[in-house]
Amino acid sequence: MSTAAGWYPDPSDASHDRYWDGATWTDHRHPRWPQQSLPAASTHGPATTSLVLGILSLAVAGFFTGIPAMVIGRRATREIDASGGRLGGRGTATAGFVTGLIGTIWSGLALLVVVGVFAFGASLSDSFEDTCTTIGTPSGPSSNGDC
Repeated sequence: MSTAAGWYPDPSDASHDRYWDGATWTDHRHPRWPQQSLPAASTHGPATTSLVLGILSLAVAGFFTGIPAMVIGRRATREIDASGGRLGGRGTATAGFVTGLIGTIWSGLALLVVVGVFAFGASLSDSFEDTCTTIGTPSGPSSNGDC
């Protein structure tokens, strides 16, 4: 019975694989792939929390979840970097920070628009009242119902 052709550990160098053609060893070699991989780093819990808060800040809550998402995301990134590879989730923490930042900026711009609309409306209302008083009779606004 003969061994099937394929890549096998090189009998002369255990750190390489060598091709067996079914009858003899060939000159084709390549470094061996690691037999065991390192266990996957677990995702850091605060990184996930940061991402959830960041997404909420985009959808509905703005400042209320955007600022905590940025704080938690930045802290989680520092903890992941300091863990020496034991903790994963750096991308998740960064995504939480960025979505929190975007949600906070979005809310700030929305707040400025609302304040601007109210300020514009108030100045327009004052302008309208001044016009009515000027056009009306000396005793008050005109009686035609425009003011």
